[in-house]
Amino acid sequence: MIDQLDREGLHYVKPPPFFIVKSKVLFICKGHQNIAGAQLYLQQLTDVFPSDKYDLHYAFQAKDGTRVFDKIEESRYIQRWEYDWRHLSFGASYKQARKLLSKLHPNFILFNSNEDEIVPALLAACVSGIQNKIMVVHWALDKKCFPLWVKKSQLPFPIVSRYSLKMRTKRFFTYLLLDKLLFVNHGTRQAYMELYKVHPDKCRTIYNGIDVTMFSLSTNSRKNMRAELGVAENEPMILATGNLSPVKGHTVLIEAVADLVRQGKAVRCFIAGQGELQGMLEDLIDQKKITRQCRLLGYRDDIPQLLAATDIFCMPSLNEALGYSLIEAMAAGKPVVASRVGGIPEVVTESSDGLLVQGGNSEELSSAISHLIDDEVFRNKIAVAGVLKARSKFSNKEMTRSIAHFLGV
Repeated sequence: MIDQLDREGLHYVKPPPFFIVKSKVLFICKGHQNIAGAQLYLQQLTDVFPSDKYDLHYAFQAKDGTRVFDKIEESRYIQRWEYDWRHLSFGASYKQARKLLSKLHPNFILFNSNEDEIVPALLAACVSGIQNKIMVVHWALDKKCFPLWVKKSQLPFPIVSRYSLKMRTKRFFTYLLLDKLLFVNHGTRQAYMELYKVHPDKCRTIYNGIDVTMFSLSTNSRKNMRAELGVAENEPMILATGNLSPVKGHTVLIEAVADLVRQGKAVRCFIAGQGELQGMLEDLIDQKKITRQCRLLGYRDDIPQLLAATDIFCMPSLNEALGYSLIEAMAAGKPVVASRVGGIPEVVTESSDGLLVQGGNSEELSSAISHLIDDEVFRNKIAVAGVLKARSKFSNKEMTRSIAHFLGV
């Protein structure tokens, strides 16, 4: 835990009494109450940097949540630093970063975030002479983002968007200062090269990977979990996982479940996760009168067991970089329905190993789920194909090996 304050205002953990001097890796990152995609990525990066050669340091705001750092600390010693890089002013953030970097002199600095607020810390890293400045891009973006020309109703011709110009310029210089960029989907990498003129040699797409062995559970796991949830064997069970935030599209799934219930389908839907929309989603479930058919489970650390009990997995996201939970569901042999957004089409091949629907369209989502419920042969076909793809294309060992090679570790 963060348990000491030095004279310059930086929190840190005391090192063990005996230790070997190793290369240092500093992560500028966000904490979180859950272990979501970006946090799971942090866990996996520990395998990229062997503990006998590297000391790992994490700079984040502790009140955001420390669950992921607690998890990492179960397997290796790490050092935590309090650095509120997202909410400080530019000058204060730069000053705090300079203090931290002068103490650590890290060999690598990785920005594991989707925020534009990394600029002060990045400038501090440049001034401090850090040679390996890397950013992980955890979001989906296409080349239509930030259009330079906008049409105003009062003008007969388009004009330059000052906001888009500012954002493009700011990000152009940010990515110019970085030494390497890691992308979790290919579409965003292509967009960055076009929008921000990122040189192709300094960026690489490496898909998220999982430990597929975690999702090969026995029939007893299915029976036990369904009994715990009160789901009969003849009731199709639908599962969605993820933070309860607008971008995850859970309102769309609830609307789709309500539509299925109106059609007379005996479905049971469970949403695992916590977040800002919990109250609103509960109200929507009450409003739709589907409290028996749809339920929020809160944060769960037994996703493999939940997947074992599931018949259909849904990812109704409005935007998604790639989706760990989608890969996990495929590895567990579950037919998946997901939105045709972001990097999801790079995971799911339409009608081959899953179904894709228009993001935000509850009717199309309802129709896809209904199709899977009614067609057992098709459901089993895409489930088998999904397992094969997850095991061959989305291995955590291949992921960490590729990242280590790209970073020169």
